[in-house]
Amino acid sequence: MNNKEKFVLSRVIPAPRRIECVAGGMFKLTDGCHISVISPLTAAELSAVLHDTCNAYWKIKPTFSFQAGGDGGVEDGYRLQVTAESCEIVASGLNGIRNAFKTLRQLAESERGVPKSTCWLLPPVAIEDEPALAFRGIHLCWFPETPIWEIERNIRLAAYYKFNYAVIESWGVIRLESHPEFCWDEFAVDKAEVARLVKLAASLGLTLIPQLNLFGHASSSRGAAGKHMLLDQHPEYISLFEPDGWTWCITNPYTRQYLKELAIELHDLFGKPPFFHIGCDEAHSAGSCSICWENYPEKLKAHLLHFHSIFAKRGTRIMMWHDMLLNEEDPRWKGYIAFGHAADGLGELYQELPKDVVICDWQYYYPENDGKEPDWPTSRFFKQAGFDVLVCPWLDKRGVKSLGCHAKQEKLFGMLETTWHRCRGSQRMETLFLMASNAAWHPDWAPRKDVVYIGYLNQHLREVNQDMNVKKYTQFGSVQYQVDLTPYQE
Repeated sequence: MNNKEKFVLSRVIPAPRRIECVAGGMFKLTDGCHISVISPLTAAELSAVLHDTCNAYWKIKPTFSFQAGGDGGVEDGYRLQVTAESCEIVASGLNGIRNAFKTLRQLAESERGVPKSTCWLLPPVAIEDEPALAFRGIHLCWFPETPIWEIERNIRLAAYYKFNYAVIESWGVIRLESHPEFCWDEFAVDKAEVARLVKLAASLGLTLIPQLNLFGHASSSRGAAGKHMLLDQHPEYISLFEPDGWTWCITNPYTRQYLKELAIELHDLFGKPPFFHIGCDEAHSAGSCSICWENYPEKLKAHLLHFHSIFAKRGTRIMMWHDMLLNEEDPRWKGYIAFGHAADGLGELYQELPKDVVICDWQYYYPENDGKEPDWPTSRFFKQAGFDVLVCPWLDKRGVKSLGCHAKQEKLFGMLETTWHRCRGSQRMETLFLMASNAAWHPDWAPRKDVVYIGYLNQHLREVNQDMNVKKYTQFGSVQYQVDLTPYQE
């Protein structure tokens, strides 16, 4: 492979299923250039969207021709043929066309030999591309410490890397009218701002899914921080929680009503998407109060079925983390994440759950298995039990790739990459966005050892920042400050 092929074929993230450099000169992206689109969609449906896209990406006004057809594979798939004289896109749906333009943006380079660029050049390539997994999600946490622009940047980057879903977990920042006290007062985000991000994401081909923890993680704060978003400000609500505040008291009828009102308003705010994430992980203090500890599994079943019924009536599927449904003592899960206990009686609860619940199986590490690939038994277990399963990796690069391959091989529902509090810094974001998008789109892809992919990530962050019209130093790049501020504050 020559240098041209090495660098051109490495530019696109996630890597296409098939990409080939072809002979010929560069296609010039400039005012008046001609782009051909073959799809079932009409010119009336596409013209404004594509003109806006070309203006945002390259500040150009091309001419388009539209032709009925579009054997571009699945809805998100596309085909591209670029030569010196033509640029042709074939896709069966709008998201496929969007994905083709995202690929074109990553392939394009500015004109050469000039002091300031005035146009862009596309290398001649042939691409056939479609995702391996239908559900390609990323889980983004909105902490009080997370500025709105950073959430928007991560949403834009996720869409740019062809994720099609993003779960947004508010850690006490979204102010809801039903319970305005359920929020950190000094970090409250207005509903209009959330609605703007929901609309923006949709325009980029990304559906935002709200998350509200209905079981564990009830403090809306990290356990290690010791903060409690509601009780620190309003201790009178203590009866809604188990005594330590970490888990909701699910047998209190006022708890269920409180959570119902929050969940419905949050679902409406996000435009009633087809999924709603109810959390349910790490409920370590489950059943610890005097009215909860008797016959707890039945009470939890009633709690979960109550919210399943609410969302079923809205045409929405609930998603939940897997860990409390498996007993840690079970030898089948040795080396894998499982936090239930036989004493809790929750290990059989999965049998009572409706099969349209989406199980989010979070496995954050790469278990050593005598040199063999991990067999990931937990996701296979839930699939065999009749559930749609999302594999959910985190920061382990080997784990991310292995789980993507596993999801493809086992024909699982898809992937939900988690980010938590580590969504800054190019090295971390390389795993969370770049590696995970490849694992969900084309898990057979292997990074080249002679290519520094962080360079492409940083380039794409610059492009996203340009789309946001960023001007401040702290908003550029993958971190707010590039050196430790402590010496400068003394």
